[in-house]
Amino acid sequence: MIPLTIRTRLTFWYTSIFGGALILFGLLTYFAFSYANNKGVDIELEEEAEGIAYCARISKDSLKDYVACVSKEKDSRSLGKYIAILDQDGNLQFRSGSLADNHLPLTSNQLKKILSGRIYYKTVKSSKGRVLRVITMPVEGDHQLIQMGIAINNNRSPKIFLFALVCLGCVTIIGGWFGGLIMAKKALRPVDNMIKELQKIETEHLGKRLTIAPARDEISKLSEVINEMLSRLENSFNQVRQFTTDASHELRTPIAIMKAGIEVALSRERNICGYQQILADALEDLGRLSKIIENLFVLAKADAGRYEVHKEQMNLYPVIMDIAEQLKLIAEPKNIFVSQEKTEDAFIEGDEQLIRMLLLNLVDNAVKYTPPNGTITLSLSKVNGCAKIVVKDNGAGISPEDIPHIFDRFYRSNNARTANHDGVGLGLSICQWVAKSHHGTLTVESELQNGSSFTVSLPTC
Repeated sequence: MIPLTIRTRLTFWYTSIFGGALILFGLLTYFAFSYANNKGVDIELEEEAEGIAYCARISKDSLKDYVACVSKEKDSRSLGKYIAILDQDGNLQFRSGSLADNHLPLTSNQLKKILSGRIYYKTVKSSKGRVLRVITMPVEGDHQLIQMGIAINNNRSPKIFLFALVCLGCVTIIGGWFGGLIMAKKALRPVDNMIKELQKIETEHLGKRLTIAPARDEISKLSEVINEMLSRLENSFNQVRQFTTDASHELRTPIAIMKAGIEVALSRERNICGYQQILADALEDLGRLSKIIENLFVLAKADAGRYEVHKEQMNLYPVIMDIAEQLKLIAEPKNIFVSQEKTEDAFIEGDEQLIRMLLLNLVDNAVKYTPPNGTITLSLSKVNGCAKIVVKDNGAGISPEDIPHIFDRFYRSNNARTANHDGVGLGLSICQWVAKSHHGTLTVESELQNGSSFTVSLPTC
């Protein structure tokens, strides 16, 4: 089945509804016209039957002559007339007219109702195919019935009226179809313009946006939504480009160092100690490269929603104590003092491995950016139904212009680069993802040269 365009479907539905309403109106009009036409026949029959009844009451001798005269009359509405005089039992006493071979028998129940003063109408079809409209009424003061029928086969008015309605309806529906096409085309013209504009937008020019019409209708709202989507796509593409560039740069450095070391090692013969030193340097670079790849793999799985977070009820207190002991070990070479402020039991639904990864990244950053003889403080508390973990240092701090970007991947402040730290700018991105995956938050407060304070808030259970 060939799919229909929206323009064709709109036109079809518009024409169907309009045509259905027109057909319904035409049927009602036709039935009203037919009813009025039949009513006119009934009035004519009643008037002539009353005239015959009046003649029967005045002079029964001249009744047959009057009936014969009336039955011979013709008009534009009928082919002929049939008149009969019946007794109270419905037996035929006299009949006349060009339709004298027709007679409408009456049941006893019908006779009883007619004799009580009711007028009886009926449309019948004779054996010769004639359509008759018959009236039967009583003669006042006499036990006789007058039955009169008119053949209405040649009453062409309803047929002509029906033909006119059909022709007018067909013309109107065809006109409505073309009118619907024009209106649908005009209504969908903004959509055509949007399609043309969108076809011009390519990955290299995602900065382009759709023109928003001044009318605040559904099309303008759609344009706004598409523009918002294009903005998100542009940001995503820019992040992917930046991510690819940064990843390439970070991966290229250790690879280039290893390559240079191996080339130097192969340039001339060396003793065992020389080769061991070159291999040790290469191993260190491989470790750094492995860490970058591992972090990239974690973030890639997290972005795709394929990283399985195994949550279970856990107490953060022993985790914090364990992290504090590890922190003392890595802070000892720089003679950094590690303190623990308020700590208490705090139970959460979480993945212990990921929570440890988050905290280790935070304390690792704190050690990197805290000068010798500095201080790092760990604390754990419960505030408003959340477990609040704070990692605070008195190190270099973060400049105000860097704070909005520190959670971006591969972002490293100029301060960090000039200090020659070996980080690659992925740790805080992972920390933020871990906090969000536990329905928590990770915030930072920092002042340049006055240290930083990272706060992790996780809902308790």
